Amino acid sequence: MKSYLNLPLLLITLWTLSSLGYGQNSGPMVVKGQVLDQLDQSPLSYASVGIFDANQTLRSGGITDDNGFFEIELSQGKFTLQIDYISYKTLKKNIEVQASLDLGILFMEQNQEALDEVVVRAENTEVQIRLDKKIYTIGKDLTTSGATVSDALNNVPSVTVDVDGSIALRGNENVRILINGKPSAIAGFGQTDALRQLPAEAIERVEVITAPSARYDAEGTAGILNIILRKEKTRGLNGSIQANLNEPFGYGSTLALNWRTDRFNLFSTIGYRHRESPGNASYNNRYFDPDFAAARYTERRNFDHLRKGFNTNFGLEYFLTESSSITGSIFLRTGDDKDKTENQAKEWTSGDTLLSHIQRLQN
Repeated sequence: MKSYLNLPLLLITLWTLSSLGYGQNSGPMVVKGQVLDQLDQSPLSYASVGIFDANQTLRSGGITDDNGFFEIELSQGKFTLQIDYISYKTLKKNIEVQASLDLGILFMEQNQEALDEVVVRAENTEVQIRLDKKIYTIGKDLTTSGATVSDALNNVPSVTVDVDGSIALRGNENVRILINGKPSAIAGFGQTDALRQLPAEAIERVEVITAPSARYDAEGTAGILNIILRKEKTRGLNGSIQANLNEPFGYGSTLALNWRTDRFNLFSTIGYRHRESPGNASYNNRYFDPDFAAARYTERRNFDHLRKGFNTNFGLEYFLTESSSITGSIFLRTGDDKDKTENQAKEWTSGDTLLSHIQRLQN
């Protein structure tokens, strides 16, 4: 009697298990695998994995994890597995999914192409920190190519050069400029304009002295900038010529010549600069005070700065010993600087009626 009662329960259990098994087989399958580098067998993280049907339509996809593993749900059928990874050849594999499929390890080959060698040589700006000063070796810095001394100084830490060419050290414009450790005639020409004309290629290094000793006078309370000009150390006659173009309107050229013997060194730098800097500015101010007749003030300003200059630096160095020498140099500069400013100012009432119109032209 007891066995007879358990028979229906056994039949129901078998039917339930059969139904569950049928439902699992008809659901989505899982395709998984691991993607490795073919050479060192390292995992390829975040590789793109796509599964396409016969019509090249993307049916499913994903990316590999940190260890190169992937798992993608997919229905039954025949597909093409495609794996893409940067600098690797695309991997394609035909698969047939009848049940969950483990593809195991999939190796990808690097896509290597032989390229011609490209060598870029440049000397970076080096820094030497001493007790009394900081020395910045400009060298053949690519960022200063075709620039002026003012542009090169703007790359020196703690030194700033504004749009007008004024030089400040740690925010203070009371700076003394020395050339090769001595006061230079460029101060008589106006150091701002003179440094704009001197090419940056003529600089070997810049010494920033923020706490001048007693050997310097009281001029330059903010500090001293000592600009050391480049002198060729190769014996014989050598030189270089450079030309540059600047946006929006600027061009220039620099010729450097040097002749050295065992005892003497003659050096000269000749340069020409032409730079035009146009610009404009506009202002629109509104006033809400009823005591003012004008409710709105507008101003339009157009300006054009033109800098043309020729400069030359000629020097003679006599070598006393291997480590000491006497140097004399002459700096000459001539230029034509023009500034043109046109200013139009207007005042309006609250009803936009013109009250006044002032136009100024400054050359």
